[in-house]
Formats: sequence, C-alpha cells, structure tokens
Amino acid sequence: MFAMIRKELLVLLRDRASLITLFVSPMLFITVMSLALSNSFDTLGSAPKMNISIVDQDGGIAAKNVVKALGGSDELKVTTGLSGDAADKRVRDGKDSFAVVIPAGFEKEVESGRKPHFSFVVDPSSSRQAVDPLQAAIRSAVLTVTSSTRTAVSLEKQRAAEHDPVRKAQLKKQIDKIDETWSGVTSTSTFPKGMTGVKYPSVYQQNVPGYTVMYVFFIVTVMAGSIMVERREGTFRRLLSAPVPRWQLLLGKVVPYLMVAVAQVGVLMAFGKLVFGMDLGVHPVALVPITVALGCCAVALGLLLASFAKSESQVNGMGTIVILVLAALGGCMVPGVFMPDFMQDIAGFTPHGKALNAFQEVMVKGADLGTVLPASGFLLGLAALFFVLAVPRFRFVK
Repeated sequence: MFAMIRKELLVLLRDRASLITLFVSPMLFITVMSLALSNSFDTLGSAPKMNISIVDQDGGIAAKNVVKALGGSDELKVTTGLSGDAADKRVRDGKDSFAVVIPAGFEKEVESGRKPHFSFVVDPSSSRQAVDPLQAAIRSAVLTVTSSTRTAVSLEKQRAAEHDPVRKAQLKKQIDKIDETWSGVTSTSTFPKGMTGVKYPSVYQQNVPGYTVMYVFFIVTVMAGSIMVERREGTFRRLLSAPVPRWQLLLGKVVPYLMVAVAQVGVLMAFGKLVFGMDLGVHPVALVPITVALGCCAVALGLLLASFAKSESQVNGMGTIVILVLAALGGCMVPGVFMPDFMQDIAGFTPHGKALNAFQEVMVKGADLGTVLPASGFLLGLAALFFVLAVPRFRFVK
C-alpha cells in the first residue's frame, strides 16, 4: 500500500497541469480578486461618508466657521476651496452628492441679524432618503454656527470699545468659550447592552480561504480523472493480480490525494500570511481539523464521482459543474457578506460554505479548537456519506 501511495504522489508531482490547477491558479485568483475587491471590504461594517463640496463666495468669519464646522463632521467627506463651476462639475460627474454654496454678503446678513441664506447644488440621482435629512442637519448646523458667530462678533465689538483691561479680558474669555462650544462638539457611538459589533473579514481573510476551499475540491476531478486513466489503461487489472486486499488498493489511491489537499491548504494559507500579511487568528492550530476534514470530504467526493462517471470527459464535465456551483453557493466566489439572507442560509449546508465559515471563525473571530469541531464533524460526516455511496458502485475494471 505504501508503495502505491509513493507511486501516486510521484505521478501527481510530475503532472504539471494538475499542480498548476491546484497551487498556482488559486494564488493568481487570490491576488487578482483581492486587488479587485479591496475597496469593497475596506468599508464593511462602517457607514460610508457622503461626499460634498463647499463653495465659500463670501470669505467672512461666519462663512469660515461654517466650513470648519462641516469639515469636522465624521459623516461627511468635504472638499473646499472650489469655485462654483468646479463644485458644479463635481456634482454633475457624480463625485459629490451635493455642494453647499455660501454666497457673497453672507457675513453682512449674519451681522445684521437677518437669517443668512445659502444654497445647495444637488445631484438629481442621489438618494433623497439620505440627502434630505443631511441637508436639514446642515441647515441646523449653519444656523447654530452663525448664531454663535453673531454673538461673538457683537462681543468683539464691545471688547474693541471697552477701555477697562479687566472687562476686555472677560469679554475675550466669553468669545473664546463660544468658539470652543460650537467647534469642539464630539460624539461617541455605543451598542445596546448585550450586543456587540459584527466582525467582518478582511479582503484576504475572505479570498484566501474562499479560493483555497474552492480549489481543494478541484482534487475531485484530478483524482477521478486519474482513476479513469488507470482503469482504461489496465493498471488496476494488473494490481488486482497482486496479493493485496482491494481495500488497501483503494486506500493507496485515496490517501495521496488527501495528503495533497492538506498540503494545498497549508501552502495557500502560508501564501496569504507571508505575501499579504493575512491574520490567521488567535488559535491558528484550530485550522488543522478543518483542513483535514475538508480534504477528506474532497477526496470522498472524488471517489464518488469516479464510481458514477464512465469516461474522463464525464469526470471533467460533471466535476467542474459540481465544484463551481457549490463554490458559488458556499460563498467562495461571491463573499457571503454580500449575499442575501436566504443564500447565506443555503451556504451553511454546503461543504464549501461550512469550511469557509469555519476558517473565518478562527481567523476573524479568534475561535479556538472546540469551536470548529462541529463544522469539522459536519465535513467528516459528508465524507463518510460520499464514501458509503461510492464504495458499492466502485469498480477497479470496466
């Protein structure tokens, strides 16, 4: 049996096409897809900022205070120093949801006590559900800032006319306090009691295990194809003449591919760690049982495919369809966080989804060995089911 395992490994190592499929191809997919999806994962779990422009056509103190107040908002990404035409172009090009235009004469309106006027240039395609409340909040903020500015200006005039140094100092403190009141407002966000924030994977914690799981199952077509070749060329017929039990022959065929599948996971995880700095979690040893169970499930599926297929073309056709469909349903190709709820539920019942979720539990949430044992048991249970279905139908010869 050990001689057969050695022979099978040597044959596989000489098969450059299979090695490229199992090792090089997933590395390329991981690299390309990680670069393509990096921006999408950077904003997971955080509300995206709304882009706006501010056009200051007045240049007075009140206008500058408004610009400063809006520029300090955590909800807005503000572009300043633009002309009216430049801001209009940014809105027209879809770079900003709207622009705030502070007209000339704004300062005089504030000083005279009149309600200051300003305007918006709005992208008609922007969501009104997001824009309207924000514009209302900006109006409120502008009124607050201009009211504070008006008071500060009035106090500044009093300070300029005051001759008593003590009184001047008191007025200066009041002016400074007003400035600190509107410009120094901060806020914090908390969760309700008993609730915690959702931890999302990084782009590499999604793509490395995702494409690893998908490509581990490509061992199905490689293994089943090898069985088809040996069956066609009569290799099994010659082996059956040797004094070796059939179960040892079958084991000698399966074990090498299990070893390759485990090595495949190790190489790709190391690639993610060393090349991209991917975090493997607090308990990386918990990745081992998932890896072994995943490999068992893949080779058992390969044996099942070989027991039903009658030719190499059937192996390639049926195997590729099964692998790609399960990979899509399991969240390997389309990240689960972007799937609708019902598809996320389906993913939990696929071997790909179960393995990917278990890998991410360890890498993202810091799960330990005990936490991933149920998922590993699920994969081993599927492997046992595939094996039980495959063995009665498996034939060494046609």
